This record gives sequence, C-alpha cells and structure tokens, in this order.
Amino acid sequence: MKEFALGISIAPKAERPFPAKEILWSGLENWQSRFPNSSEAWGRKQSSNPVPLHAFCKAVSEAQERVWIVDDYLLKFDSGSSAERIDQILEWLPFGLAASDIRFLTRRTQEVDENVRKIFQQRAQEINNHPARRGKLCSIEIKLHLSDRNCNFIHDRFAIVDDELWHFGATVGGLHASVSAASRGWRATDHGAIEFFEEIWNLGVRR
Repeated sequence: MKEFALGISIAPKAERPFPAKEILWSGLENWQSRFPNSSEAWGRKQSSNPVPLHAFCKAVSEAQERVWIVDDYLLKFDSGSSAERIDQILEWLPFGLAASDIRFLTRRTQEVDENVRKIFQQRAQEINNHPARRGKLCSIEIKLHLSDRNCNFIHDRFAIVDDELWHFGATVGGLHASVSAASRGWRATDHGAIEFFEEIWNLGVRR
C-alpha cells in the first residue's frame, strides 16, 4: 500500500494475469491444442474464409499499451481481395481500443499502397475520437522494409501484445489457410523481443 501525507492508503494497481504458455493448431472450425486431422485440414484449406485465431484477436482488442507485428505477408492475402484482408485486421482494432502504439512491419507488395495507410490512419482517428479514450493518442504505423536488403534475415512471424510474445508458423492472427500453429504466453521482456523489434523497426530509416 502507498502512504500519502494525509495518511490515506491507496492500493497499487492490480496487474492483469499473464496468460499461460500454450500452442494452438489451426483446424476447420476452431484452434485447438492438437494437430487437426486431414479432413479438418482440407476443409480449412478449401475454405474461402478460414477461421482466424480468436484468442489472438481478443488479446489485441484488449491490449493496453502496444501491438507490434512482424510478418512478411501480413497485408498480402492468399485468396479473396486485399480489402477483405484489411477488414480482418481492422476487426482486431475496435473503436474502444486502449492501446496507443500499433506498428506493423511487413514487406513491400503491390497490395500495400497509400490508400492502405489512409485506411489505418482513419481507424486510428476513430479510436482517438471514441468517448472512452483516455491518455495517449493511438498511432497506427506501417513500415515496408522487412524484406529489404538490410532486413532480409527474418523468417518467422511474431507479435508483441503489451508484454506477451506470440509466435506464428504462418500469417499472424491465423489468417493462412494451411495447417499452422501459434504459441503464446512468453514474456517479451524476458526474451529480448522488445529490443529486437525496435532494432529491426529502425533499420528502415538507414539508406
């Protein structure tokens, strides 16, 4: 308890429970802690809209500080339209989002143009205009140098949500149709993930 001059004791802010470590595999209808069978795998592969990883979507929507994503193909869709992929990602970022630091590090593709940046800037503005918004303004930034010559050494995809590190075998958020897995529950600060992200994020300013 904190003691103040008037003798009033104020309890420290309660910490949110940190998620347990787990690995989740993509299936036809949901993500589970075991491999899918071949029928589930084929059903997902043939689906025009494979189910995303809801646990990740929920974690992002409840983020209090940051959402940092590293993924070569985050904005490059496998099927459907680029607009559908953008809509899937926007669903992670509700108007009432508390987090203020949203960053996507991906590669240059035909689908990523100034219009895409404007869409995410508009979502940031909608978040900032929400009546419940408190504290820092939300910023959504996109950088496209992940596969450039000075940053072409990363294979896996990962995300940092507040201090939780997520690792993905395919597209972040479970947006890929093939069998893949994601693991969660790692403390980003324990594994150097924060420092690594900041370093590769800033590589794009070097020419």
